[in-house]
Amino acid sequence: MGRMVEFTCNLCGARNQVEHFASEPATCACGSNVRIRALIHLLSLELFGHSVPACDFPRLKGVRGVGLSDQECYARILAGKFDYTNTYYDREPRLDIRAPAPGFAGACDFILAADVIEHIAPPIEGALAAVRALLKPNGFFGVTVYCHPSDRMREHFPDLSEFRIVPLGGRDVLINRRRDGSLEIRDDLMFHGGSGETLEMREFGISALEAALRSAGFGSVHFLTANVPEWGILFDHDTSQPLVARTGEFALGRCAQSQLFEAWRDAEDRAWKAAEEVRGAQKSRGLRWRLR
Repeated sequence: MGRMVEFTCNLCGARNQVEHFASEPATCACGSNVRIRALIHLLSLELFGHSVPACDFPRLKGVRGVGLSDQECYARILAGKFDYTNTYYDREPRLDIRAPAPGFAGACDFILAADVIEHIAPPIEGALAAVRALLKPNGFFGVTVYCHPSDRMREHFPDLSEFRIVPLGGRDVLINRRRDGSLEIRDDLMFHGGSGETLEMREFGISALEAALRSAGFGSVHFLTANVPEWGILFDHDTSQPLVARTGEFALGRCAQSQLFEAWRDAEDRAWKAAEEVRGAQKSRGLRWRLR
């Protein structure tokens, strides 16, 4: 028998009771798992200073976000709340983080990458610097990535240059022409959930990852390591490490501040009208009771 876990999903707001709790498979009907809920938890804390479900985020189209192949279960919610675009490496809307389009430069409040940066072709330092260049001076980069307990970073293909992955003899084989012109052929490949761009390029350690992010220009890096049981965030050995790398302390822009005020005022008006309706209904019931 597994242990019973009760939590509220911080994507859709649904209450869940799970007997066999696992960290990576989905544990809510909306498709969320531990690492996704952890990423949304960090996103909420950065934007609002409080952790609230994504479905309850205010609608702030003055906040611009970009997802790097984000999962539909939360990409759809974020697109309704912010000026948010979920991008892909291999299809439209396309964004190659190693060479992003100039229109994104310095324009993003946040960028999300859930289990992505281990698949970016080397050098990873260039990709992280490119992410930094896309963010505003007070923006942030939300990440989940597996970090090995040995706390070391290992590049699987350090000499990768011009390469192709081709099927050969029933297996996928990587053929790489190194910068010095020599050929490298590898068949010890590891893919996450498919082939092609899901090839694992590296394995991170926490210390090396933090050093790489700081070297790319991020001012601070925060790793989420504590459980948040109310949101169903319970870490285990198979959970990708959630973190936020900041260019500076986040603050809402003037447009988003105005939108937040309007959202608060609309909510206050709805609450007042609902209270008036309740009072009216109570008065009506009291009058009918006295007339009996």
